[in-house]
Amino acid sequence: MAAAKRSLSQNFLVDPNLQRKIVDALEAEPDDLVVEIGPGHGELSRHLVGEVGHLLLVEKDDDLAADLAEKWGEREDVSVLHADALEVDLEEAVARCSRSTTGHDGAPYRVISNVPYAITSPLTFRILDLRPPPRRVVLTVQKEVGERMAADPGSGDYGSLSVGVQIRARPRVAFGVSRHAFRPTPEVESVTVVLEPRPDRPGPEAERAFLTEIRLFPEEVAPYTHLAVLYSLVGDTDRAGAVLRRLVEVQPTPHAYAEAVKAWRALGNEVAASRLLREGRGLHPDDAELRQLQPPS
Repeated sequence: MAAAKRSLSQNFLVDPNLQRKIVDALEAEPDDLVVEIGPGHGELSRHLVGEVGHLLLVEKDDDLAADLAEKWGEREDVSVLHADALEVDLEEAVARCSRSTTGHDGAPYRVISNVPYAITSPLTFRILDLRPPPRRVVLTVQKEVGERMAADPGSGDYGSLSVGVQIRARPRVAFGVSRHAFRPTPEVESVTVVLEPRPDRPGPEAERAFLTEIRLFPEEVAPYTHLAVLYSLVGDTDRAGAVLRRLVEVQPTPHAYAEAVKAWRALGNEVAASRLLREGRGLHPDDAELRQLQPPS
């Protein structure tokens, strides 16, 4: 059995109960195409082989890819792709497997990975940017990173990773994974994160507008205004409003009220902007920043 390579951030999940639990979180159907990135020795793969329509294993390590091909390469329902998942054309690989099993490109598929810590962010966004998107993504990542992915606005963990993931998917931390479940044992704890790619995800032009818009807001209120603009892009004005309401509850300063008013105006809701402006002026009647925000005549 090939040994773990520090250069590839390899830690192999050896607890069979956790292996099954992570695979169960994928909720794969018998006809699904499943893509596993970084399968290692097949710790998760062995619970998927023969249980799904087709299993595509993407492995960068030369020795591990050879071992996987020797183990399962003769099966018609398993493909081993010896490649770097950050560089290979994953969309074409998925389409090729889809064509071979269903006769067309658009078969539903799911993605699972015990993600090497060193490439968590680029690999996560690579997966979430696939077109068509996967039905579900299950990633085992460093605990702090997983918590940031799923963080609520206003929490200490919320930041740019949260925004980037949440514009693409609905993430949740499913359960913790002890560092002692891996060999070699890493220094940090892990979590398994379930991501449901957004069917209502904004198109490329709307996303570019979103990314431009969020740069306009000051850092201290950005987490709230980021998410408000996101929800507006996918047509969820109720959640956009809830986010801006949370902003002024957590930070009832003149500046926070001013930025929330600007955000409502950017979202095209002058009624809500005027209501919030009156409230802010009521709490801070002498603030110059609020006085300058005149309601439209």
